Amino acid sequence: MPLFNRLLEIPLFENWLPDRLKPVKDEFISDQYSQTLLTETENFINEIINLSDMERINRHFKKNTSQVKINLKIKKKRMRLDFGDQKRSEAPIKKRVIIDVYRKIYKAKNGVGKVTEATIYYTYQGQSFVRSVKRSPYLRSIFYKLDMLDDALIGRLVKENELQIRPDTNSPPTEKQEEIKALLVEIKRITKQNISLSVDPIIENRLAHIIEHIDTITPDFHLLDVEERHMLKRILREDLPNLLHSYLALTNQQQLEQKENIFVALSRIELKILALIKEMEKMKLERMEHLLRLNKVRYDK
Repeated sequence: MPLFNRLLEIPLFENWLPDRLKPVKDEFISDQYSQTLLTETENFINEIINLSDMERINRHFKKNTSQVKINLKIKKKRMRLDFGDQKRSEAPIKKRVIIDVYRKIYKAKNGVGKVTEATIYYTYQGQSFVRSVKRSPYLRSIFYKLDMLDDALIGRLVKENELQIRPDTNSPPTEKQEEIKALLVEIKRITKQNISLSVDPIIENRLAHIIEHIDTITPDFHLLDVEERHMLKRILREDLPNLLHSYLALTNQQQLEQKENIFVALSRIELKILALIKEMEKMKLERMEHLLRLNKVRYDK
């Protein structure tokens, strides 16, 4: 962990930091209203990710409800996300969060766009505050979604693995082929995160095993039902990133205390995937046996 990050964990040193560098306390970002705001923002970014290139041409997106307001501006070199509670929202503490990041093709750090601003503005007991959310575990998924959006904007999310999936045909990909391509990209994203971040070797090894198992499933992805495909995508897009980012946001002491819990959580995911692989192998065997029986009926005369 860099020296500056270690210093941030020392309460005495934190008092000397400028307000915008002081980390926000969890109590101001972990309540149900804040979680609703973060979920709305994640879903908003997801919607933009799923738009076509033509639909994203405006590069300025807005969403306003009775409770939240979200603005995202995409420029050539940077993305700026501005979201918060409406003045008349039910949230007791009104918040506004601004995240400004470079597009990774222009300036990157650890494989993702460099963050130039990650601040939260709020009023508490009649006093205005500005704090940093850069290391808050509650916003890790927001940063992760912005990275996904950046990939989508430069065509990686759908096209990066196109030659692997459809090398010799000009026909449009099927829905399941698109799902496989997206799955492969997520595998690469998680793998890249695992390599670039300082993760405990035991956890890194368990995470690598999970990715390896999912990679094994990919060729037979079409055999899975809708719920199983959704589960795999959720594991890669949400469960693994959220666990990893939340763990890395902890102090060294907290990571030590939570290491066993994280290991157990990852092991549960791995066991679920292994059960899925076992079921798939059983399905393939049953199909083979069925074809052999059919062959015998048709031709053993």
